[in-house]
Amino acid sequence: MSCNCHCSSKCGLLGGLEQKIMDVLWEAKTPLKPADVKAKIKGEYAYTTIMTVLKRLADKKIIKRKKLGNTFLYSPLSDKKSYSCTCLDALFSRLLDTYGILALDSFHRVIKKFKI
Repeated sequence: MSCNCHCSSKCGLLGGLEQKIMDVLWEAKTPLKPADVKAKIKGEYAYTTIMTVLKRLADKKIIKRKKLGNTFLYSPLSDKKSYSCTCLDALFSRLLDTYGILALDSFHRVIKKFKI
């Protein structure tokens, strides 16, 4: 199955720091500099770590990167709902293709834990 969710054809969920960075970008009303992203993220991360993750997210075509002077500004290519729906649909499709009813049974057990 091919992936069309701009996540480097893996349809994997974002890593922990990637998710934190994306949440900051999704909440921002304007494109952000790496320093702005670092300031809004909880936890002590090196500036270079934030820059590296931002660059990788841009390479995966999840965010856009625009040069302004000597720095780059970053913004998401889609809103959180659109991104998550597309990636989750692809992920669930792969799970069902691979595991069939076992995937549904597992999902049902997880939902019951959350009392949804």
